[in-house]
Amino acid sequence: MSIKRWALLLVILILVVFISLFFAMGRQVNRLEEQDFSQVDVAGLPDGIYQGSVSTLLVTACVEVPVQGGRIQDVKLLEHRHGPDHGAEAMAESIVQANSPDVDDISGSTASSVVVRSAVLEALKNGCMP
Repeated sequence: MSIKRWALLLVILILVVFISLFFAMGRQVNRLEEQDFSQVDVAGLPDGIYQGSVSTLLVTACVEVPVQGGRIQDVKLLEHRHGPDHGAEAMAESIVQANSPDVDDISGSTASSVVVRSAVLEALKNGCMP
């Protein structure tokens, strides 16, 4: 085979891999978006520090959520790795103000937003750190 054919095959292979990753990431984010983010009653949670983490192909978030008096006091991003979209750090303030992870995603940062909200939900569902 000629070098041009090998180069063409390589380009096609790379495109197939990137397209596959794009669709896989989309499926992961869609699955996270389908969660019921209103399922946790923060007002009924005992005071303490809650931790949770969620990972997808391109975005990972590990959060610490202090709860006191039935209110989310803060959302600390212990780890936040993200792909080309970022800015979900602003989600923390929205979650604290709403006292719930059931808030709107940040435009242009949907994957990061969903992963951060999911990590907060996971933290609140899993219970307080000892």
